[in-house]
Amino acid sequence: MQANIITDISKIAGILIALISIYIGVREYRRRRTQKRAEFFILMRRKLTEKATFKNLCDLLAENDPKLKDIPIGERHDFLGFFEEVALIVNSGFMRKEVAFYMFGYYVIQCSKSNYFWDKINRDSIYWSLFNDFAEQMQNEEDSFEPDRIKYRF
Repeated sequence: MQANIITDISKIAGILIALISIYIGVREYRRRRTQKRAEFFILMRRKLTEKATFKNLCDLLAENDPKLKDIPIGERHDFLGFFEEVALIVNSGFMRKEVAFYMFGYYVIQCSKSNYFWDKINRDSIYWSLFNDFAEQMQNEEDSFEPDRIKYRF
């Protein structure tokens, strides 16, 4: 009888240890996933704010400056491509749409609206459909914006 009690206690202890191990593993996985998202986001944000050509485009877009027409098309294509990368990341569920809006939406919207930026670029080309769709999503986010701390997290 005592052997049965010891066996039962051993089984219960084994199950508890297994459950605790699973819990700790899942918690660590989530923490690392969040950390990777944050690191990736910071890298994307730096690319926008520290790359000289992108920084210049952001400054010009903030004023809808006619000088946007003078920026080489290749640089404007790269800028659009950057936002398409952000759109792909959002569409893949790697970044929350609300975070993308809060950190990148202003420039996506400004870019979409600026006729100077689109000079000599066919904005209706199928190759910019991802950007155009993303710009529409960002505009919808702006139109319905309500601050909510829970939405703005990795």
